[in-house]
Amino acid sequence: MRISKLKILGFFSLVMTTFLWGTSFAFIKLSVGLISPFTYTFTRTLIASLVLLPLILFKLLNRKLYYKSLRNGFIVGLTYSTGLVLQGAGTVYIEPSMSAFITGLATIHVHLYSAFIKKKYSWLDLVALVSAITGLYVLTSPTGGLGIGGLLVFAGTIMWALQIILISKYGFSSMLEFLFGMFIAGSLYGPPAFLTGLDLTIEAWLYIIYLAIACSIGATFFQVLGQRYISETTAAIVFLLEPVFATIFSVLMGLEYITIYKIVGGGLITLSLFISTIAELKLHS
Repeated sequence: MRISKLKILGFFSLVMTTFLWGTSFAFIKLSVGLISPFTYTFTRTLIASLVLLPLILFKLLNRKLYYKSLRNGFIVGLTYSTGLVLQGAGTVYIEPSMSAFITGLATIHVHLYSAFIKKKYSWLDLVALVSAITGLYVLTSPTGGLGIGGLLVFAGTIMWALQIILISKYGFSSMLEFLFGMFIAGSLYGPPAFLTGLDLTIEAWLYIIYLAIACSIGATFFQVLGQRYISETTAAIVFLLEPVFATIFSVLMGLEYITIYKIVGGGLITLSLFISTIAELKLHS
């Protein structure tokens, strides 16, 4: 019974992560249209770090700071911040639909890791993967060529996959220190950010503040919590709900219309989640 409750908590947390990520696509596109990818990454992670800093100082003064968790978070943060830079840079050159599709390909990297490195993979995982990627393609209906933008976003998917894998490894670290370590790693992009300019408009600051609080702190908190109880293979499938939520938001905001492709694509991704859940429960039964 205890395992079942933890699994439910894990799935709920990962869905919350994808829900928050789903709201980010439009804000990322708007942000990189106003500032450089380096400035975008640096300011986003800087704001997230500053929000957590008072709590970190409190634990430091009370000698309750877990330095190993800071280190673990910093390691994961290197992949996280690099992924942000690559995704931001690539999104400038390609359509959002193509960016969303390529970003989802990180799931394939994670499944390859599970199959050939961890050697913990089942036929249900493969069926879920095929259903998810097919649904992702139908849902996003990517247009335009790859070009340099597509290659940059694809390189970012390798970073996202590494992040998912490393969070599964270090996820039981102390949460506060782990998150702070993750975001402080973005400071490495400070020098190129200063060179490209830190002159942000009020509009750009509003976008970055939302992304830092909701999509960095909030989404990553739920991701780390969820991956404590759900394998990286299943988590990667759950994360493909991101474009589903993004589409729902776009429809509600009147930016897109409901089409048969969106219904079928979203349905296939939801089906893959159901299949992956069965595989997850079988693995731990």
